[in-house]
Amino acid sequence: MRHPSLALLFALPFSIPLHAQVDSLRLDTVQVTATRIGSSLLRAGRQVQVLDSRVLQAAPAPELSALLRTHTVVDVRQRGPFDSQTDLSLRGGTFDQALVLLDGIPLSDPQTGHHAMNLPVAPEDLQRVEVLYGGAARTYGAGAFSGALNLITREPQRSGGRLQLEGGSFGSWRTRVAQEVAWKQGGLRLSAQHLRSDGHVRNSDLDLSAAHLSVVQRMKNVRLQAQLGLSHKRFGAQNFYSSLYPDQQEVTTMALGAVELRNDRSPWPWSARVYHRHHHDLFQLFRESEGYYRFDNGFFIRGEADTARFTPTFFYTFHNRHSTRVSGAELAVRRSWKAGTTALGVHGRAEGILSNVIGEPLATPEPRGTLRDPFTRSTDRNNLAVHLDHRWERDGFGIDAGVLLNLNDRFEPEWAPGIDLHRRWKDGQVTHISLSRSFRLPTWTDLYYNRGGAQGSPTLRPEHADQMELGHRIHRLRWQAAAAVWRRSSDDLIDWTRQPGDATVRATNLTRVDMNGVELLASMRWNEGKQQVGLAYAHQWTDQPKPTFTSLYVLDHLRHVGSVWAQVQ
Repeated sequence: MRHPSLALLFALPFSIPLHAQVDSLRLDTVQVTATRIGSSLLRAGRQVQVLDSRVLQAAPAPELSALLRTHTVVDVRQRGPFDSQTDLSLRGGTFDQALVLLDGIPLSDPQTGHHAMNLPVAPEDLQRVEVLYGGAARTYGAGAFSGALNLITREPQRSGGRLQLEGGSFGSWRTRVAQEVAWKQGGLRLSAQHLRSDGHVRNSDLDLSAAHLSVVQRMKNVRLQAQLGLSHKRFGAQNFYSSLYPDQQEVTTMALGAVELRNDRSPWPWSARVYHRHHHDLFQLFRESEGYYRFDNGFFIRGEADTARFTPTFFYTFHNRHSTRVSGAELAVRRSWKAGTTALGVHGRAEGILSNVIGEPLATPEPRGTLRDPFTRSTDRNNLAVHLDHRWERDGFGIDAGVLLNLNDRFEPEWAPGIDLHRRWKDGQVTHISLSRSFRLPTWTDLYYNRGGAQGSPTLRPEHADQMELGHRIHRLRWQAAAAVWRRSSDDLIDWTRQPGDATVRATNLTRVDMNGVELLASMRWNEGKQQVGLAYAHQWTDQPKPTFTSLYVLDHLRHVGSVWAQVQ
């Protein structure tokens, strides 16, 4: 959804660049991670789109979502201005079915997919963005049901800094600073930003702060990367989840830390990674602040009078508070031999939550500081994913085949096989076909949430999909084009539905939904990439007749997604 504040904002940027770096990535040589074995676009058997550094650094808006909306066929749905809350839909999937990664680290939150775009980085922090269309469970695991977004951070090349100030209508302003320090075998990059806006309508104000630190050090054969990220948002959530009580507010805080070691020079190239992500979410159905509600003697009271009282014990037991923690470790190794290249990976992930809404009741409530709402519920789950992939290439033909075995202590084991075939032609052309299976585990909101007329289901099953894709890409020095047709047959899709005559929205597994789509991507650049134009279009539809129930997410998708863009530096 587009908001007037975005359209009316008149930015007044003031920049002090101590160093401006622009590199021209060649799309036919950059490595992408369509499978566990990295390859160039000319050897990828999937529909992959790359937004390179020229596109990212010339972004007209400070949000990644603006670039995705104009340069890709990702369905970007915003609530509030400046990415207060942004949901992504790939190939008609729901916001829970798209996986966002930072340098290969999954940022998925087991509570809900609404938090996937709580990012510590801005477009200028990134080297490129890889958009992998279609199910990618074989590559990235359970969260990549309908596709994945992999954000690759930019490595420092020279020492320098940058200060940027912007201001506009509705009390909107943004401050951003960045500093890079480079040395012979590595570098450091630190960036931070603060953004605030009064909003274009009542209760759409926003305060956002984010910071990201990345350190890279090369040793003899090993590359070390360590990073820390922090994001904090407080935003008015007018009508986000209920029109009966529109004056809502949400506060989220995300902290991320990760360390990766990589050796690509060994006869057995390997990588090892550990990461931890902590996310806190406070949702207020009755916003507690000046001009809204105050809490007094067990009631939410509007204004100074007590005529608008709402008792929390009737249907709303204080504010929703959730604190999720995710820890993961991943080890991967590959080996090239006469029959091709084989890759093996193991990814362990532990997820837990403390909440006053979600999970199983705690024997003893856990208070947090001076907050009046203690955590009364908790749950956790552990996941182990084992990847096995193999690539074979000869005379322009290539095959990527693999399988993922997923073991979760709360669900049955899952298999996600897949095979990609490609044929490279002369003049930078490639035809590809892909068959794959993907799956997604229910979020804890799907399983446990039970408030305000929305009821989760602890008996939900994981959802599954089988996908087929056929595509063709053309790469020239100045222009590129790609086209693909696809079909996804899904079983046990998780949706929130309302039956006729029932006021409650319930989480349920739909029996089957089949989706089809056509995609077209094209771009041209000249003057050393300083001028670019592009086209992105997708048409997608389902085979299902009109349902007798109301679907909140699964059947709520755009039939047409398209944009034409131009960029001048």
